[in-house]
Formats: sequence, structure tokens, C-alpha cells
Amino acid sequence: MIKTLRQRLTLSHTLVALLAVIVMALLSGQLALQSYREFNRQRAQFVEQGLQVLLSQYVLHNRGWDGIGEALEQRLGQGQLTHIGRVVVSDAHGLVLYDSFHVIEGELLPARLRDQVRPIRGVGQPAGFVTVSVDDEDQTTEERAFFATILRRVLVGSVVAASVALVVALLLARHLTRPLRSLTRAAQRLAANERHEPLTQPDDAELAELALAFNTMADQLAHQESLRRQMMADIAHELRTPLSVLRLQVEGLEDGVEQPTPEVFRSLREEVNLLERLINDLRLLSLADAGQLSLMRELIDPQGVVERVATGACQRARQQGIDLRVETDRPLPLLYADQQRLAQVLGNLLENALRYTPPGGRVTLRAFGQERSNGARLSPTCVFEVSDTGPGIAPEHLPCIFERFFRADRARTRETGGSGLGLAIVHRLVDAHDGQVEVNSTPGQGTTFRVILPIGSPQPEVMPSGVT
Repeated sequence: MIKTLRQRLTLSHTLVALLAVIVMALLSGQLALQSYREFNRQRAQFVEQGLQVLLSQYVLHNRGWDGIGEALEQRLGQGQLTHIGRVVVSDAHGLVLYDSFHVIEGELLPARLRDQVRPIRGVGQPAGFVTVSVDDEDQTTEERAFFATILRRVLVGSVVAASVALVVALLLARHLTRPLRSLTRAAQRLAANERHEPLTQPDDAELAELALAFNTMADQLAHQESLRRQMMADIAHELRTPLSVLRLQVEGLEDGVEQPTPEVFRSLREEVNLLERLINDLRLLSLADAGQLSLMRELIDPQGVVERVATGACQRARQQGIDLRVETDRPLPLLYADQQRLAQVLGNLLENALRYTPPGGRVTLRAFGQERSNGARLSPTCVFEVSDTGPGIAPEHLPCIFERFFRADRARTRETGGSGLGLAIVHRLVDAHDGQVEVNSTPGQGTTFRVILPIGSPQPEVMPSGVT
């Protein structure tokens, strides 16, 4: 059984070429045979015309048919007439005077030959008739021999054509399957976690597209694997710090180095709360990545959410000497959203802005309605903006700020730069609300995050299976 693509391509190309050669040879042979028969008929007519003139002269010269047989045999034997079939001569009454096959001499002309005869001109009336037949057994034998010769040449040509087609098919199959073999080896290297060497692009457009797609996929897999390893390292680092603090404080209590004072327990509680928040953030991101993040959507007034979030951040802004401002349109359009998740989005953005804004700076929270283009029509949206006067973000870091554990300033620690999950959570929650999140930043002047949520009507909430 043929299993490989190379064998199938070779066999198919060879069979197609061989079949084409045989069909063309048979058609050519049939055409040649028909041409041969037509040529014989035309030559027979030419010979009949020559015999008609010759026999007319013979009758007029000899005043009868005496000795016609010997005269024709002599001329045929000397090659003065071309024998291409059966020559039959009869007198005016249809009595056969000469038959080149010597079969019906002395008999009446058969009915099947009467329609083929040509008159021989005599004195007054026709003196007789002559015909050259090409439909007898002897001529059929010649045709069979001719056709057999053609078939033999067809077979020889088919063998030669099949050999050439086989060689061409092998070269073509090898050319076509070489990129596939390279692709297979590259896939096996990827499966073995070996380093991927980019595939060279073949000349064929389809195979070049396939090689480009595979190289892109391999690069994406390598990038995702790098992100996964970095994420695991970041998770281990983020968990190790509070766990180390907890371990040292517990060991200090066990050894009597520290006393169980309210301050110690408060510090332990803060580290536990930090661990709990980090774990909850990671769980939220994993649910969002799996498409199982549940939202309790309802019609809400975003004004109340903005005021509640701003109130929660006021104390920290005062402690850091930052001017926190709230600017909203009145009234704001109602949103069909999860109130708790929206507050989490705005809270994360405010926390991020307060963390990077120096004392004496300003953070502004805005909310307003806006018509935005949605294809060929305008759709109403509610826009939330959080602006600060911090150091800003470098342009090369902007595409990466929504990745988990990303910090533009690697020198910042967890205490000064956060866990690196806040903006990633913002991005996932906004996506879950079918919204968009944008960022504009100018180094040295500040950053503005913009959350755009559509104003939609309540729809039946489909809860993913297994999510409570």
C-alpha cells in the first residue's frame, strides 16, 4: 500500500503521463489508419482511370478483347501498373474477362462489384467495365499489418514516455516534499523543546506561505513559553517575599526574639492580606484567560461608582500630598455592567496613578458620555479617564504595560512598584465588558488611561458551566 505523499505524487504523475501518451497514440494511429485507407481509395481511383484509358485504347486497337489477360499480366508484372487491390475487367455483358486474383474469370460480374465499375469506351457503346477493389481480404491484411506496426510503436513510445514521466515525477515529488520534510523535522524539534531554526521559504507561493506561517507560529510559541517561564518566576518571587516575612516573624515569635504585640500581629495580617490579594488576582486572570470570568451585570449609575472609588483613594492622596480631582458629566448615561468589577478597574487605575505621581502632583478622574464610531454608525459610550502628572511611560514600554508582572522600571520593588498585575486585570475586565482600554503617555509630563464601555441594553447572562 502506498502511504507516503512522495510515492503518491510519483505514481499519479507517471500514470497521468502514460495515459496521455497512450490516448494520443491511439488517436494518432486511428487517424493514420483512416488517412491510409483514404489514400488507398484515391490511388485506386487513379489506377482505375489509367486502366480505363489503357483498356479503351486496347479495344479500339485490337477490335475486341482477345489476349487482354496476357496483356494485363505482362504490364502488371513489368510494374507499369501499381497493384493496390483486385483488378477486374468485364465485357459489355458483364462477363469477367480478367481477374487479378483468378477467381471469377469466365463468370458474370458479382453484384457487389457492379456499383464500383467504370465503363470502358468502345465504338458507340461501352465495350466493357473495369474496377479496382480495395475491400478484399488481401487489402485488409495490409491494413492489419499497418495497424500492428503502429501499435508496436505506441508500446515502445509508451515505455519511453513512462520512463521519462517517472524520472520527472520523482524529481517533482522530491522538490514538493522537501519543504514538507523540513517542516516535519522542525515540528519534531519544537516537540522536543529544541531551539527552532527558521525555515527557508521555498519558491512555490503556497509552500512559502506555509513556511512563513510555521515560523510565525514557532516564534509565538517561543514568546509564550518565555512569558510562561517569566510568569512562573514572577509568581514565585511575589509569593516568596511575603512568605519570607511571615516565616521570619513567626520564627521570631517562637524564639522569643519578638513579643506577640498588636503591631506584630498587624504586620502578620498585612502580609496575609497581601498574599490573599495576589492569589485572588492570579485566579481572576486565569478565569479571564479561560473565558470563565463571571460578571454580575445590571443597570448601574456610573456616577456612584466614580464617587465611591474617589472617596476610597482620597486619604492616600492626602498622605502623599497629591491633588486628587474628580470631573464628571451630569447626568452620566446608565451602564449595563458589573458594578464591583467596574470599581475594581477604576480603583486599579487610581492606585497605579497615585503610586507613580510624585508629591505635589495631580491625579484626575474623569467620566463623560461620548458618541464613538462603530463601523458605519455612531454608538453611545461612557468614557472613564485617569490622568496623572507622573514621569510618564517610555514609548517602547507602552505595548507591554498590560502584560502581567510587567514593570517599566525594573528597579522598583513590590513595595514601590506593585505586583504588576493591576493593569493586566484592568485589560481583562474591560474586555469582559466588551469595552476598550487605551493609554497615552508623554515622558516627563504624565500618563492618561482611558476606559471606553458601550452603553448596551440588558441581555440574558450566560454563566459558564462550573463557575459559581
